[in-house]
Amino acid sequence: MTPERYRRVGEICHAALQLESGLRTAFLDEACAGDDELRREAESLLALRARAENFIETPAAEVVARALAEDRAALPAGRRTGRYEVVSLLARGGMGEIYLARDAQLGRRVALKLLPEEFTRDESRVRRFEQEARAASALNHPNIVTVYEVGLVDGLHFIATEFVEGQTLRQRLKASGMSAREALETGAQVAGALAAAHAAGVIHRDIKPENVMLRPDGYVKVLDFGLAKLTEGRRPVGVPDATTQPDSLTNPGTVMGTVTYMSPEQARGLAVDARSDIFSLGVVCYEMIAGHVPFAGQTASDVIASILDSEPPPPSAYSPKVPAGLDRIVIKALAKDKGRRYQTAEDLVQDLRGLSRDLEFQSRLSRSGRPASGGAHEDAPGGGQATSKSGAGGGAGREELTAATPRAVCPSC
Repeated sequence: MTPERYRRVGEICHAALQLESGLRTAFLDEACAGDDELRREAESLLALRARAENFIETPAAEVVARALAEDRAALPAGRRTGRYEVVSLLARGGMGEIYLARDAQLGRRVALKLLPEEFTRDESRVRRFEQEARAASALNHPNIVTVYEVGLVDGLHFIATEFVEGQTLRQRLKASGMSAREALETGAQVAGALAAAHAAGVIHRDIKPENVMLRPDGYVKVLDFGLAKLTEGRRPVGVPDATTQPDSLTNPGTVMGTVTYMSPEQARGLAVDARSDIFSLGVVCYEMIAGHVPFAGQTASDVIASILDSEPPPPSAYSPKVPAGLDRIVIKALAKDKGRRYQTAEDLVQDLRGLSRDLEFQSRLSRSGRPASGGAHEDAPGGGQATSKSGAGGGAGREELTAATPRAVCPSC
């Protein structure tokens, strides 16, 4: 669907929502007269908005009941699950609780993710939990959290992973902003993790700041493959049944993930591929640079409408020190038409790394007092390597971009 078509569908849905539900059918008959495809798209989006509000905007009574259930589910310090001894609760999520635990056998700290006991009666939750384990255990990359063990003890399903010191990207963004250079480095490491996951047939489906950990030494770790989908026709090493039920939990029409970071196709409940993760990373990169997300709204359905219909301004509109090359990379990652986005995460890595190298070269020339020979130039990040020098948008951010930034020495990045 073209951007113009997206906008038309958005306009029709916005107008329909201003009417009482009983009047919408007649309105759609008139607005979509002679265009059955337009009618189907509009009805699909209206239904999606209704599902999103019902699913995400949970009534307060249900929230309270869920909180009480979570309090009952929390394990006390000292509780043993197999060879793991609980130290403290780290976080809760829709798929379970995460604890800091001690591996009594190897004497190391681990992050222990447990599916709450009352949820084991829900077959779909158990299957999705097991899918997370299979997806994550198939991956071996320095920017992806390492899975140590998957098991079932005393009726509790668990995944034991490395415990990552540091803070989430969300915590970092709340505490302070990020320079363009830091955003480049973080984005490149996350893109590298996604490239490895996609090569193994795994789509993350929930890239967001909460699922990105920043270690003190500069390494970035991508967490939580709880919404991962095993790509059709691919068989990751160590996952014997990966191709037997790739779509069992992700049927078309099912909306999964975190709304703000969804790709257009994901928000519409359509089939997704690696390019959906690239869009979500584009949203994260935009937020790191501009200080806020590109698509927003008062309700989940408003956010979805914005994702489908709105074209955000370039990040430099909010941060003038952003080099033009970075603007173009982020906007390309956010293309609504997935055919116009980066087609692979590796292409995105190459552009981010290339721009980072060029900015470093530029800053060295600036410190030496020598002009850049041959003039400034910037490559458009069209799937090749970006080679931005000091062109529009680059020189203004020179001082910030040369600030000391931890950089991981990673052979795979």
